[in-house]
Amino acid sequence: MPFDPRLLEPFWRLSTVHGESLLFVDDGDGVATATLLFPGIDLVSLSSATGEVTFEADRDFVVDRGTGVISRTRGSRLPFAPLAELYPPVDPFVLIADGDEFHRRQVAATYRHRSEWTGHVPGSDALALPRTFARLQSAQTVTIGVTGDSISEGYNASGFTGAPPHQPAYADLVAAGIEHARGSHVTLHNLATAGWTSDDGLADVERVAEIRPDLVIVAFGMNDAGYAEAPDFAENIGGIIAGVRAASADAEFVLVSPMLPNPRWAYPVMARFPAYRDALAVLCGAGVALADVTTVWTDLLARKSVHDLTGNGINHPNDFGHRVYAQVILALLGSARP
Repeated sequence: MPFDPRLLEPFWRLSTVHGESLLFVDDGDGVATATLLFPGIDLVSLSSATGEVTFEADRDFVVDRGTGVISRTRGSRLPFAPLAELYPPVDPFVLIADGDEFHRRQVAATYRHRSEWTGHVPGSDALALPRTFARLQSAQTVTIGVTGDSISEGYNASGFTGAPPHQPAYADLVAAGIEHARGSHVTLHNLATAGWTSDDGLADVERVAEIRPDLVIVAFGMNDAGYAEAPDFAENIGGIIAGVRAASADAEFVLVSPMLPNPRWAYPVMARFPAYRDALAVLCGAGVALADVTTVWTDLLARKSVHDLTGNGINHPNDFGHRVYAQVILALLGSARP
């Protein structure tokens, strides 16, 4: 997929949104609908998430421009899912699908709107990350290490599953965004591994330290949320920071608080996600900054459904979700368009 810098422009600043994801759901009344992130729509175009099919207004869908709700027409070519399929009445009670199944049932919307983003606005933090900002401002090479779970490894980005349009996952998008905005060459070492928790990250800290990173993206929490309380989670993250610094005293850190999973998924304790975010914030200070995906994701879900944003039905972002991760981190690094 050729690099398209428009996809990394922060959605919260734009009057034109590119490639926002939708999954049309029929709640049982025979009409499948999906809701855009912004109301007050001036112009909208829809394509399949793969980019292989372009849909036609009135033939395939109709738009309520005031509310931003899009409805599938009778005989439409738009893919959709019955709500009863997404939440079947048998264990595990939530449709889970790895690979590209959700991606191929989702739709990408590009549209103009006249609304202001009223949710959380991520900002930059040069005070917490002075060395990284100095390297970026002088276009020096930056070595970035990533430690995390399947989200950070790249699961359910179309580039990871091999489906069109082959969009990279968020770590690669961050590297591409820095290089585009700053001119710095990024050497990326993605050590994230599916299924890992912060316990695994702590056990792997020597491998992270060996790359001599300028910046480390630390992104755990999704798998921890099934068993670990916030103080234990924070202790592991603090241990990762200390372990890397023991070998690379100048290393700086971006701590990523995770997206929210499907609330009907039985494994995680949902209250732990804001608790993890708050615990990560306490760890921040000199050389450590928070990329608060959790709050942004919460605000996204005030308008959009879980299935608009998921890549597997429960706990992985889709292409749009990976771009949200990248946009939040790039904003923190001052590498997003103001």
